[in-house]
Amino acid sequence: MRFIYIYLILTILAILSFIYYVLNVYYAEKYRPEISNKKPDISEATILIPVYNEDENIFRNVLRSVKSQGVKFVVVGDACNEPYKSITEEYGGKFILLEQHGGKRAAMVEGIKHINTKYVMFLDSDTELPDNAVYDVLKYFNKNVGGVSVNIRIRNNGNKISYASEFIERTREIVFRAMSYHGSIMIAVGNCATYKTGIIKPFLLSDEFKNKHVMGRKTVLGDDIQITSYLIKNGYKVVKDYNVTVETSAQDNFKKFIHQQIRWAKNGWYYFFKNLSNGTTKKAGWFYAFNVLYLYIVPVAGFLLLLYRLYFMTIHFGYYDSLTLHRFLRHIMFQILPLELTHKIRDPAVIFYALNKLFIDFLGIAGNSIFVMAVMARVPKERLRTISYGALGILIMFFANLYGLLTFWKQSKWATR
Repeated sequence: MRFIYIYLILTILAILSFIYYVLNVYYAEKYRPEISNKKPDISEATILIPVYNEDENIFRNVLRSVKSQGVKFVVVGDACNEPYKSITEEYGGKFILLEQHGGKRAAMVEGIKHINTKYVMFLDSDTELPDNAVYDVLKYFNKNVGGVSVNIRIRNNGNKISYASEFIERTREIVFRAMSYHGSIMIAVGNCATYKTGIIKPFLLSDEFKNKHVMGRKTVLGDDIQITSYLIKNGYKVVKDYNVTVETSAQDNFKKFIHQQIRWAKNGWYYFFKNLSNGTTKKAGWFYAFNVLYLYIVPVAGFLLLLYRLYFMTIHFGYYDSLTLHRFLRHIMFQILPLELTHKIRDPAVIFYALNKLFIDFLGIAGNSIFVMAVMARVPKERLRTISYGALGILIMFFANLYGLLTFWKQSKWATR
């Protein structure tokens, strides 16, 4: 009976995966944002930029893009003064220096004290804004929307990491478009996100944000997902403006990329459990809950069941105690031969396994093909390289997610580029 139960569960997981891919592609294509007809007033917004040891040329380009928006901006130097202070003042911004290195979270807390406008946009020090970005983002705010994120594109510097990161961002675009259709995304990414100051300022100045602890240990990670969860918990929507696409840099090498994925995985798992327990997931609606549960539970469950299935098949077909050429070839045949040949083999267990595997493979190929085609439609060039390195990036993400589950309470210090 264990044999049947294993494949029944695997079949259910395959069906859920197919539904997940199809629904996300469908709702992503169907999504049309609710935009205010009222002309935004950009004087109501201020851009806040934490900086820590950023490349001088990149930082200058960022401030040049900020200056073109025509809004006020504040730069917080996290234990770093020059050349950032001079560049900030050159472009007409306000510079604030933190004497001790406290990380991005501490810089955000200090910066928000100096923001008195209705809206605040948090911008990473390596992320350039396109023209009229602030103006366009403000169109998405209404009484129900508390935060607006933007679309992210990875700068293509020719290395493998940029291709992998771009593929991952395009997969997120599909999922977040679909989630925006139903109300709220999972996270307003910290690269560039805008909020109603009056809602988040008290929260950022609270001890809950300034001294965030995970399993008794203080952490400075996950500020973006914490703010997003706070807004959803308090009844506000968080959406994305796909008319605004900002460019940001990928990690320099695979080691940093792996560390980034592990960091994200740890934060993701912590807020997965937290949002389930405090009702945030339920409040965000059924599609939000479905996506969150699928992304965190199904891959792990499928991986564990796959390992068990391999173990069970090994024991069931006697590979350890009676590894004969006949048994081995019979098993291999069912990986490659068409169904019309299965009547030649009398073993019901093998036939069941073959039919079940064909069904699971069909759902997997169909669902993945639909999703990947939707992703690649959003990749303008070098699609083959993007999907090749993207597959490697997804594999790294998967194992980082497993590692993050086992170590999510071990939070390290804030790391920047």
